[in-house]
Amino acid sequence: MNKFHFLSILVCLALPGLAQQLFSPTLDAPLEGTLQTPEFSSDIPAEIIAKVDPSVVSIQHERAGGTGFIISEDGYILTNGHVVQGDDQEDPSRPARTITVVLHNDLKYPASVIGLSLDPDVALLKINAPMKLRPVEFADSHKVSVGQRSFAVGTPIGLRRTFTSGILSNIERTDLGTETVVFQTDAAINQGNSGGPLFDQQGRVLGINTYGGRGTNNIGFTIPIHVARDMIDDFKEHGRFVRSLIPLFFTSDLYDELARVLDVERGILISYVMKHSSAWEAGLRSGDILVEVDGEPVSAGNRAELLNFEWKHTVRPPGETIRLKVLRGNGEARHEVEIETVLEPLGPLPQFARHRGEIPEYRYAFVGLGVKSQSMLHHVIHALPQGVEGVLVKFVEDNSTASKADIQPFDIITHVAGQPVTSLREFQETFEAELQKRNPAIEVNLVRRKLNIRTAIAPDYLMQHRHVALISASENSEYVDLMRRELLALGAKITVYTEDGHPVSRDLLDRPLYADAALKDLEVENYDVVLFAGGSGARALWENEEALRVVRDTIEAKRHLAAVGTAAMLPVLGSPEPLEEKITTNREDSAIAVSRGANYTGKDVESDKLVHTTTGQERDVVREFLTTIYQATLRTPVR
Repeated sequence: MNKFHFLSILVCLALPGLAQQLFSPTLDAPLEGTLQTPEFSSDIPAEIIAKVDPSVVSIQHERAGGTGFIISEDGYILTNGHVVQGDDQEDPSRPARTITVVLHNDLKYPASVIGLSLDPDVALLKINAPMKLRPVEFADSHKVSVGQRSFAVGTPIGLRRTFTSGILSNIERTDLGTETVVFQTDAAINQGNSGGPLFDQQGRVLGINTYGGRGTNNIGFTIPIHVARDMIDDFKEHGRFVRSLIPLFFTSDLYDELARVLDVERGILISYVMKHSSAWEAGLRSGDILVEVDGEPVSAGNRAELLNFEWKHTVRPPGETIRLKVLRGNGEARHEVEIETVLEPLGPLPQFARHRGEIPEYRYAFVGLGVKSQSMLHHVIHALPQGVEGVLVKFVEDNSTASKADIQPFDIITHVAGQPVTSLREFQETFEAELQKRNPAIEVNLVRRKLNIRTAIAPDYLMQHRHVALISASENSEYVDLMRRELLALGAKITVYTEDGHPVSRDLLDRPLYADAALKDLEVENYDVVLFAGGSGARALWENEEALRVVRDTIEAKRHLAAVGTAAMLPVLGSPEPLEEKITTNREDSAIAVSRGANYTGKDVESDKLVHTTTGQERDVVREFLTTIYQATLRTPVR
């Protein structure tokens, strides 16, 4: 089945005239406490405020914050995905680094993100509190009515807690580019209210407040709570929302005029089927009218009904068999076709419209190139040629070596140095092998629409005569892969060390990165730069005798000593004399640095003589740090 709204947007963007769509809620069984049409009052009763207040929390992190609400005694919390998302352009699904949940009584607990989605805009968090927490009670968000009283609770614009009341003014908004229908309320939803609950008059959650209307007064939007509940198990099991469908087809509602033109009373129009997709192979064709699913009649006379239909099937488990009945042909030639196939899990979504997407990007900033895996949906969104294997160019920096090679966004790179690259992993391995050889020109073949283009990337190799020892903790290291690939793009010769020579960390594709040698074998005289990677595992190096020995040897040998984040404490701890050079480190370790007599500055990147440190909080900061190291090496002779 097709599904999510997101596909609908794709059709609108890439296939004019084809109907969009996709999914909206459905709950298999009504919840207890079904909402009736009670006598409404204009005030929020004090006992209801007392009931719900302990369940609402404030969420804070380094970028922003919002609101959430407790759904279990053991600390699971629902909020919006955008409330806890990070700012990592290469890993759009990565949440903010340090998230704190503040309870109604001002107790604070660190939170982990179990899963997040930006459409539907839902995230699941977990805190570990020593006491049982008070969860909310859920309403049945299928059974709501326009005019029903509701109230929102949140922590907007830095305030501790606010209650705003109103009514549900629309329960079928479908024009906001969302994957499901959303509710509209005139209960004020201000900045900071995002992720908070919308309650009915009995203090039961109707939905998750997501944002206020732009350029309008007293309009806010709420994701129905059954949508979020449909996603919770996926978050717990997979860390992301897994959609099911038969890729790749799109649907349209049969509104009255279209139904008359097609001479049908009910059904759902199959508006597009990609050739050779699973939907095509199953037997679906453009123009089919879907009338039954698993023996049950289906129909959508408007977009809200269509979204509800699609959501019902997008949340089914992958691997389930699905049976379809469609009408095909016109007039007397019309006949029924029965199709049986299997729902497939949809992979991470690409970027489209305002959706950041979920597909990681590998960026080589010192080449000016960013690439990512292709998906079938890329072909629809960007009208890419079908059947071409390779990686998709996502980013090309102006005036970079990639731009000078006339590589453009949405090109498909099919070969590197004459070798086919059918996946992102193959591209990485082949391209980085060429960088490691310092080939002056790396041949690249690409496809641009109907053109086959042959070009070459000529990296500058600004550090081609420099040797770098890259040292990492064996576990919980960070940005090791990024630093390695960017140093390769700079032309440096790199040796990766860990305490025991075991794998250091994993890259964005969960690929292990292996060490070249154990730390005990490192002789600093052979290197121009000794670089310690950061991450929480770097704290173990503070008391590692070999790591401290390497720091002392590096200072004595007058080599460049560089360290990221938590590892930035090593120059202080390992120096045989009080360290005079300025350093920086992450905020968590800054107090320790000052207590040890460090000349701490708090900058993102600090460089003083032969000592270079960084907070290492973001990829761009780490790249700025590598640029600083490169520039510093220009001032010292080649060894």
